[in-house]
Amino acid sequence: MRSRSLEFPIELELPNKDAWQVSDGPSWLVIAHAASESLLAVRTWRADRLVRRSDCEAQARLARPSLPVVRDDAVLERRALRAPADFDAELVVGVEPSASGISGYALAFGASPGRCYAAVFSTTVSGAHAEEEVAARLGLAVDRIFSGVRLRSVDERGVRRRLIYTPRTPRTPEKVEPQEQ
Repeated sequence: MRSRSLEFPIELELPNKDAWQVSDGPSWLVIAHAASESLLAVRTWRADRLVRRSDCEAQARLARPSLPVVRDDAVLERRALRAPADFDAELVVGVEPSASGISGYALAFGASPGRCYAAVFSTTVSGAHAEEEVAARLGLAVDRIFSGVRLRSVDERGVRRRLIYTPRTPRTPEKVEPQEQ
């Protein structure tokens, strides 16, 4: 799947792509999977030249106050993330009880000179096997979606047109007949 409207367009892989509802807005790419009550929000934007990952997280939270709040007792995993390339990114995965069952989230915030990146996956499950289902969804989000995020280069964003070069053929001078007087 490709985003075209973000500041730095991204490319990511969605499992079962047709089941997701895409809303490609001006600042966030929001993708919802109604059947699993899962939501993916991704954003890329320009930042100060010497931006830090924490600055990007703070800006993302200002732009989208509904982002999950990370509590240390809910964190299952915290590690560096290699995607997108050239970003200093960190992944945080957490699970906690909610009013409707168990909620899980995977957050990724990254910084690169002059650029920021944020990706947020959240899901809620209720029922007998909620723990296993949340774990499976989070694993899928981290392994298949977050790990494969790629920023498209300027060359990939431009419209490609085939240019046809037709060499000029030298003109032969027309023969001019002398006029009679």
